[in-house]
Amino acid sequence: MNIEKITEETGANIVIIADKDGSITDATDMKHAKNFALMTQTAFSMCHDLLNDITGSNLEQLIARSSENVIIVNRLDSGAIVLIASDNPSKFGLLLKYMNSINNN
Repeated sequence: MNIEKITEETGANIVIIADKDGSITDATDMKHAKNFALMTQTAFSMCHDLLNDITGSNLEQLIARSSENVIIVNRLDSGAIVLIASDNPSKFGLLLKYMNSINNN
C-alpha cells in the first residue's frame, strides 16, 4: 500500500498503516503515529467485541467525526489497520469512498 498515493488522492493530513500488533509499518506523521496506532487497535478491539456480542458480525471500519476533523480506520484481512485523518470534514465522502475501495485489497 503506497502511503504517498493515499495522501495525494485524498488530501489527508495523516495516514498510518500498522500491523496487527499495532507496530507502525508506514506513516506520514511519525510524531504521533505510535499513539494513534495503539489507541486505534484498542478502540477496534473494544468495538469489535461489542458489535460481535450484539450482532455476531465482525467490525471492519471505525469512523470518528467532529465539526473540525474526521478519522476513518479500516481493518484489513491481514489484521493490519489503515488510518486516514483530515482536518477538512467536507472531504468525509471522498475519504469514506476511498477507504471502502481499499478495504481488503
